[in-house]
Amino acid sequence: MDVGSSMPSTTAVARRSRIAIVATHFGRSPIWLPAFLLSCRENPHVRWLIYTDIDVPDRVPGNVEITPMTLEEFNQRCSDALGAKMEVRRASLPKISDFKPAYGVIFADELRPFEFWAYSELDIIWGAIDRFITDRLLDEHDLVSSRHFELGGHFTLFRNNERMNRLFEIMPDAIASMSHPHHFRLDEREFTNRLLALAADPAARDCPRLYWDHPDLTMSAQYQRGLPDGPGGNLWWCRGRTYDAEGNELMYLHFHKLKNHMKTINFRYEDRPATFLLNRSGVYRRTGSVQRG
Repeated sequence: MDVGSSMPSTTAVARRSRIAIVATHFGRSPIWLPAFLLSCRENPHVRWLIYTDIDVPDRVPGNVEITPMTLEEFNQRCSDALGAKMEVRRASLPKISDFKPAYGVIFADELRPFEFWAYSELDIIWGAIDRFITDRLLDEHDLVSSRHFELGGHFTLFRNNERMNRLFEIMPDAIASMSHPHHFRLDEREFTNRLLALAADPAARDCPRLYWDHPDLTMSAQYQRGLPDGPGGNLWWCRGRTYDAEGNELMYLHFHKLKNHMKTINFRYEDRPATFLLNRSGVYRRTGSVQRG
């Protein structure tokens, strides 16, 4: 536990809508994990619930809870919660994303204290979440996506109630699709299509209040593919805020098209640099202000 984390007081928490971000990860420990944890630490009003079979680091921020879980235990948990046999195999781990829309049911006990929960991933460096997800926005919406008229597997947030936790059931045969070995990308493609249809139906009275009519809050896959090698391709985290290569602030950096090239990180979580950059080769501690381009 990170005894140095600046967790908010009970009074401060009571004034805020409380958010939990759920992520599952099975396999190798990401080399960028120290940077991920550092970026979580700078969002003390948000709590991360991570279920994984990697070795738990000795020190983690006070707002990050890492629960050891094997893939077999995950399968059993999904089976018990959803009432059907679920079996994600080690050779097809991307299949796990099909279960994300049901995390409000699968992890209902752990999520009970929170007003909102989101599904997400670990290939992320978080910026200042509350600069984008404000209390007013939460008061006025039931679902928030980081993408423009699409749901993001890296961040889609739900009001924590029975209706929203079972919203995935608008997908026909959702549980049957989850139990099938094929990866359907339910968390993004199919769920998005069903919500678009529901929102466009003038007769629908049960459409949730959606917040997705905005520019993307993170980088697109196309943007990442177009990044050059060298300084012009650097992405930045600086004092709790994240920036793309042009210096535009984003809610977070989702670097899924860069991560397979990353070879190194030159700091530990305990080092807590004020600034670091990431690119195709790795994550690097830097000093000074954010450099553009």
